[in-house]
Amino acid sequence: MNLQVTIYKRQNKSGFTLVESLVAITILIIGVLGPMMAATRGITDGLYAQNQLIATHLAQEALELASIQLKNNTVDNFLGGFDNCTGTDPCAVVITPSSNVSFLFDSCSSSNGCNMAYDSTVGFYKYGNGIGPVFKRTLKVTDLDLATHKQVLLEAKVTWFNKQGTAEKNVTLYRYAFNP
Repeated sequence: MNLQVTIYKRQNKSGFTLVESLVAITILIIGVLGPMMAATRGITDGLYAQNQLIATHLAQEALELASIQLKNNTVDNFLGGFDNCTGTDPCAVVITPSSNVSFLFDSCSSSNGCNMAYDSTVGFYKYGNGIGPVFKRTLKVTDLDLATHKQVLLEAKVTWFNKQGTAEKNVTLYRYAFNP
C-alpha cells in the first residue's frame, strides 16, 4: 500500500480584510467631507455677507436721499414730498437714472411692491425685474413732533431671503432729522 501524504501549506496572501477596507474608506470619507463642508459653509457665509452689504448700502442710499429731500424742503413745508411715506405704510425710493439723478418717494403698490433687483443695463438696483437676489427696500417717515413738525425719524428697511429662501433677513437703519 502506497500512502501518499500531501501537506498543504497555508499560503501567505497579502491583502486587506473587509474590516480593514471599511475602516480605510471611513477615514477617507471623513478626510474629504470635512474640507468640503468647510468650503460650502464659507461660500454660504460669503453670499450672506455680500447680500448684507448690498442691503446696508441700499438702506443708506434711501436715508441719504430722504435727507436731501428734507434739506431742500422749506421750513414751512418740511415734510414735502413724503406724502406716501408717513403714516403706517412705508414708501419706495424711486431713482431715475440720467445725467442729473432725480428721485421721488412713491407708494410700494406702484413700485413693484418695493421689490428691487440689479439691472445690468443701467448698473444699479431698481424697482422691477433684474438679476440676482431680490431686495425689498422701504422708507418710513415718522413725525415725532406733531405740533410743530420739527423732528422726524427716518427708517430705511431692506429685507431679502437667503439662497434657500427659508429665512427672511433684514437690515434697518435709522436717522433723525430736524427742522430748523
